[in-house]
Amino acid sequence: MSASRTSRALAAVAVLVALVAAHAAAAETALPVTTVRSSNSANTGHIVIDTNSKAAYTLDQQGDHVVLQLTGTGPLGAPPALPRNVIGIVTDGLTLDLVLQHGARVRPWRMDGRVGIDILDAAQPAPASRPARSAPEAHPHPPLSMASSPELGGRSAATGPKVEPATAAPAAPLPVAAQPLPPPVPARTAAVPAVGETVQQIPPGRDVLPEIEGPMGLRARRTRLPKEIDGTAFLVPFDSAAGAAAFQNADATYVVFDERRPVDMAALKDDPVFGAASVRLLPNGTLLRVPRPAGVSIALTQLQQGWRIAALANTPRQEPVVVAAVDGRLNLAAEQSSDVVTMADPDTGATLLVGTQHRPGQGVALSRRTGEFILRPSLQGVVVEPLSDVVSLRQTPTGFSLSGGPAGLALSPPNHTTPLLMDAAHLTRLLNFSTMPTEALMRLAVKQLDDAAATPPLARGPRHHAAAETLMALGLSAEAEGLFHIATDQDPKEAASPVTAAETAIAALMAGRPEEASALTDPKLDGTDEIALWRAVRQAMLDEGSPRAAGVFAATAPLVFQYPPPIRDRILPLIAETMIQGGEIEPAARLLNQVIGEPRLAYARALLTQAQGDAARALTQLDTIAGGHDQFDRARAAIRATELRLSMGVLDKTQAADALDKLLYAWRGDGRELALRERVAELRGQTGAWRVALSTLRQAETDFPEQAASIHDRLKDTFAAMVRDQGSQAIPALEYVAMVEENADLLRDTGDDEAVEQPLADRLLALDLPGRARPVLEKLMHQAKSPIAKARLGVGLATLESREGDDAGALSVLEASQTQDLPPELIEQRLIAQAASVARLGDPVAAASKLAPIRTARAAEARAQILETTADWAAAEQAWADCASLALPNSGTLDEAQARIVLRLATATARAGDDMKLAGLRDQYSARIDAGPLGDMFRLLTAEPIRTQADIGRSQKEVSLAASLPADLKALRATGASR
Repeated sequence: MSASRTSRALAAVAVLVALVAAHAAAAETALPVTTVRSSNSANTGHIVIDTNSKAAYTLDQQGDHVVLQLTGTGPLGAPPALPRNVIGIVTDGLTLDLVLQHGARVRPWRMDGRVGIDILDAAQPAPASRPARSAPEAHPHPPLSMASSPELGGRSAATGPKVEPATAAPAAPLPVAAQPLPPPVPARTAAVPAVGETVQQIPPGRDVLPEIEGPMGLRARRTRLPKEIDGTAFLVPFDSAAGAAAFQNADATYVVFDERRPVDMAALKDDPVFGAASVRLLPNGTLLRVPRPAGVSIALTQLQQGWRIAALANTPRQEPVVVAAVDGRLNLAAEQSSDVVTMADPDTGATLLVGTQHRPGQGVALSRRTGEFILRPSLQGVVVEPLSDVVSLRQTPTGFSLSGGPAGLALSPPNHTTPLLMDAAHLTRLLNFSTMPTEALMRLAVKQLDDAAATPPLARGPRHHAAAETLMALGLSAEAEGLFHIATDQDPKEAASPVTAAETAIAALMAGRPEEASALTDPKLDGTDEIALWRAVRQAMLDEGSPRAAGVFAATAPLVFQYPPPIRDRILPLIAETMIQGGEIEPAARLLNQVIGEPRLAYARALLTQAQGDAARALTQLDTIAGGHDQFDRARAAIRATELRLSMGVLDKTQAADALDKLLYAWRGDGRELALRERVAELRGQTGAWRVALSTLRQAETDFPEQAASIHDRLKDTFAAMVRDQGSQAIPALEYVAMVEENADLLRDTGDDEAVEQPLADRLLALDLPGRARPVLEKLMHQAKSPIAKARLGVGLATLESREGDDAGALSVLEASQTQDLPPELIEQRLIAQAASVARLGDPVAAASKLAPIRTARAAEARAQILETTADWAAAEQAWADCASLALPNSGTLDEAQARIVLRLATATARAGDDMKLAGLRDQYSARIDAGPLGDMFRLLTAEPIRTQADIGRSQKEVSLAASLPADLKALRATGASR
């Protein structure tokens, strides 16, 4: 492990210790406080607040987070030692903030002026009720737990035992070390089965009922699932009027029907999943218990034949029951609500109010606890555990309504992210990042690091792992990563753990190093939505706006709201922006609509506005961000605003390039700066400023050496675009030659790219600067990487040498650039250049013979021109005839270039004195050549000889035509030159 990682972890410890010490010093100067104590017993932790009889409290619970708010007493003292199943305690004024171990349950109580909370371990039955001070009176309904205020603290004679009145003087406090636990709260009395009876396992098979007479029984039977669903199922043939609800406790799923019917389960006794299912009759319903194997989800579906209960390999998507607090009651919007069934919790004996539905797949996602009730999570329907006698649940046309006494329920308003948290409850998790308050996390981190230091080296791995998770929750990702590495170095089990590797990778992501987070791709981590989310985060960091990552975020984004603020705030903007840029507009809009007023999401909101088509409003939003305080957001908003103005036509490309060029120093040192430079170079090239474009990329290649290869590829593409750009003809000749010479190394890597080398050679040959073009062509030819490129540039240089009268030099260049396996068109081009130089050096016959085997129009034309210089008109006639047969179409009007070939053929034929062939040309082409200088010349050359007196008039016209031809042909040559 590197020393830097160790130093980061130690530095984090030092910071935490200093912060905790400062907090303790401030606490010493506080006013007298109310003592908070803690203790432990079997399966239960206890917290006792030594308040007075005038104090009242409210308790609210969201998942594993519990908040107890006191009134009428002094501020709470320092947090006590953590009980067995509490991982964080924070006291702040009159507020006690607890973070429980996952699944732990709380039981508040009040006695003798003290307020207490019993915290039961997860998956453990409730402890026996505390003995009462007086015998309880009989009551036909199970009494509920005591209320959370002095007025509701005791019970009337009609409802059960009563604790000491709230006005009783509190007992003198004992020393904390010796003070016993508070007296127990009154016991419940109930007409429902006792706790021990309800948790007893019922053997599979037919449910044996105590009644001799009763409702008609039903027989469960196996049923098949659709082919596309992986799982097994059975059917309970309730009629269509029966509603159902389902919830989970410990390792079983309970299904409640609002119709009381015995069910024969004998047909399932050999079923590996449902064989241990059992049935119990309720006073006004039927309870079905289904043991829940690991990795299996229970789902209900109402069919025409009854209710189908399925065990599925995949967790089905659940629609949430929308919870809203209105006028002191809780409205639970559940479709097709049916009835309310009262029953005892099969595990704890607590009274439950169960609202059933006909609509399957809609349940309560998140637990909510107050001093008066617990709203439990459910798979279907609504499950409420009342903690006050006045709480009632009733069915309404829109679902269910939970109400209290005349004053209504004491409810805190839901958080604005409540719908997202409800969606997140359906997603699968693997990791554990605490959402404790910052002060509690700081204390916990110090304690964890102290415990690790006091542990033998070979046993420190798990403790360092736990401390690293706490540092992650505090936002100290670099320090957490170092501590994870310490844990893996010390403990082989930690080193082999895919979860440890995943959390280490996430720490690297949080520190902005996605390339170090490859451990997230381990197949051992497959199978949870949470890992899919973090893999998408890595993908989005490596590929901005990745559509693949956006698709994953559309399904898993609600998980972010279950993370502590430092983690959530770090990745939430990335998720929202990636969804918008990746095309997931509607999910992104839903996400942003649930998070109002978050400044970190301002840029994402501007992207969303633009994606929704309101460019003007998006531009206003971007300009506002560009004038803000966050440097990163300022830079990217200004760039985005410039691009938007360009797309709207407010700026042209030159103005946009100038504006972006001014923003090059707004954000330095990463891929964004490089992308901006490349964009500036692209716009410069599109406006013809090729030299600026190339120099911009050259500078980027120097400043970003780790990206030099990709930048060099961009340079080659830009150079090739410059060569192919017809607009570059407007670049002054000297500047063009200088640019080519400065960037000659870019041509070397283009390989056999005819679209680059040939236009470049032609452009240099077209310049009236042979003295400047020759060394450039020589340099390009000698450094060409491809033999084909070398041969192509060689023929260009040879052509330049021939123009300058150095045919020997031209032949030398052609020989130096010769190679095998050239393309046919390049072989032809080189032979034509070679033959022309050989002919000018005095051997036209040999030159013509070199071209004879080449059966192309260009080679035939070059051969004919060479033969014309020897006055061998018969051979020249044959060469032009070959050229015409290869170049001219069989029918139709000839264009100017084609007409010239016919005219040259007619000239050679006339000079050869072949009147018969000349007449054949007249008959073949006279009608295909339009009137004009070329047509007049052709008709003059192919005119019939004068044989009679009648031909004299025609001859006079031909003489007049011949007199006018020089001027017409001169004008034609001028036109051809201009082209």
